[in-house]
Amino acid sequence: MTITEGVDGILSGTLTYDDTARTTTYTDSLGHASVHRYNAEGLVVEETDPLGHVTRTEWDVYGDEPLSVTDALGHTTRYAYNDAGNVIELTLPDGSVAQAAYNALGLPTEVVEPGGAVWRHTYDERGNLLTTVDPLGAETRYAYNDAGRPTAITNALGHTRTVAYDAAGLPLALTDELGHTTTIRRDRFGRVIEVKDPLGHATRLGWTTEGKPSWREQPDGTRESWTWDAQGNLLTHADPAGNTTQHTVSHFGVPATRTDPDGAQYEFVYDTELRLTAVTNPQSLVWSYTYDEAGRLTAETDFNGRTLTYTHSADGRLAARTNGAGETLSFARDPLGRVVEQHSDAGDVTTFAYGPDGGLCRAANADAEVVLERDMLGRTLSEAVNGRTTTHVHDAVGRRTRRVTPSGLVSEWTYDPAGQPLALRSSAGSLDFAHDAAGRETQRALGTEATLAQTWNAAGLLTAQTLAAAASDRLLQHRTYAHRADGYLTEIRELTSGTRRFDLDGLGRVTGTRAHGWSETYAYDPAGNLVHATSPAHEALGERQFDGTLVRSAGRTSYEYDAEGRLVRRTRKLLNGQTRTWTYTWNAEDRLTGATAPDGSRWRYAYDPLGRRVSKHRVADDGSAADRTDFV
Repeated sequence: MTITEGVDGILSGTLTYDDTARTTTYTDSLGHASVHRYNAEGLVVEETDPLGHVTRTEWDVYGDEPLSVTDALGHTTRYAYNDAGNVIELTLPDGSVAQAAYNALGLPTEVVEPGGAVWRHTYDERGNLLTTVDPLGAETRYAYNDAGRPTAITNALGHTRTVAYDAAGLPLALTDELGHTTTIRRDRFGRVIEVKDPLGHATRLGWTTEGKPSWREQPDGTRESWTWDAQGNLLTHADPAGNTTQHTVSHFGVPATRTDPDGAQYEFVYDTELRLTAVTNPQSLVWSYTYDEAGRLTAETDFNGRTLTYTHSADGRLAARTNGAGETLSFARDPLGRVVEQHSDAGDVTTFAYGPDGGLCRAANADAEVVLERDMLGRTLSEAVNGRTTTHVHDAVGRRTRRVTPSGLVSEWTYDPAGQPLALRSSAGSLDFAHDAAGRETQRALGTEATLAQTWNAAGLLTAQTLAAAASDRLLQHRTYAHRADGYLTEIRELTSGTRRFDLDGLGRVTGTRAHGWSETYAYDPAGNLVHATSPAHEALGERQFDGTLVRSAGRTSYEYDAEGRLVRRTRKLLNGQTRTWTYTWNAEDRLTGATAPDGSRWRYAYDPLGRRVSKHRVADDGSAADRTDFV
């Protein structure tokens, strides 16, 4: 028996050996035992977790390679090898098969995926990859220097990006497909001390003696910095505006507290296995976590007292989830672990089906059916939602070049060699784009009507936009932006509406907005909730009252929530003493399914299996659907 004792019981454990039974039992700091059983050659053949779930491994006669692995549900993955020990066939639990062929160096030259997609590779005599041909025939080529480092990658469209190295083999320059070069400078330890973009803007970095980042200076001269303790744990981070976040750590360097620049503190608690068990926010509210004997999350209770519970199958995958309102979603899976059915305790059923390549090909619920067609690379070629089909075309490197919507609207995209959009054409109009050498959009032409020009500062922040009529260059709008040292927006100047200025706190939250003739102020509680706002020029909501992190009232408006924390009632008190009430209903997936307005009108909302809203309608007096809107 071997016993390890950690400080305060952290990661304490016991190893018990039984040579007769060929087992080793590990009991963790919480008393949960897992067992490994070995064969005569000392290879693990069974692993039993603390819940009694067993995973079995079968080995070849030489004890070199596993022949099969069977999980706790009885699903088996099988392996076949060539004489060199390379995997030549992989049979998945659903019976699908992947195969591979190798050259004399043991490198894969052909890989056949379970869906039949074939990848082919060629190599030079040193084993460097020269070409890869994807299942659709697109070829990517690679070139190397004498040291075997990749110096060029040419994609299927013939566009090449290159890399240059120093004597130590570290990258010094990267040149994209347009010839724009980013250069890197390093210290004698190989650490990056300067990165210069294609426009010549340099970002500089400093390091501690131990190799931790000490500071970083942006091209505009703004600087952020870090400090560390002797064990390499982060102590402080000061942003470019001088706002400092402080950190403390617990055992093994896990975070213990974080104090934000405004003094708000978060505390983190762990069990003796170093799993997070509680987070306390600046309001002293606690978010707690519970785990089973195998270390899987079984419950969490949030800052508002809402509890979610989780159950898992024997192989560790999520089998059911119950939300704070007691609504349960359960999941049925295929042998590969993919969800094939989802059931709610309200009787809602969603089904999922997958193609030979493993990609989702069909999903259906009571409101919608989604059918997907994919190419051999898994890219979507068509998507039909309730029979309305959108089709897509991609180029050889996977970028979408054409889309046809269910109404027949065609959109076509073109790109430059670096993959940046050059143009978008459709029957509704066209857009043309221009970019600088750093890849930032500098101009957008809206057909023949107008042109939007944009400028950026050295730190990559947008500083100005100019909208002009294309034919006459007549100025339609001009807008400039100013930022704080940490990049947060502090001012907008517009040709048409004047200047707006923003006051910010240390966390970048807006505390005031000022413009010609009006101003607004905002205040926050320690958790960051907006608790007060004033607006002399407009009606303000008034003081806000919270229950945990949920707003219960704001001025004359009150809010009610269900046990899941979803808004179910909103009531507005009018100055004449009357009230206006809206009510809301939700499903187990937290999707809004119904709303009732103060005039008594009822609205219903429907979603596809992927959570996208597909329709809404008003419920007529006779229960039929009226004023229906479909979303495609």
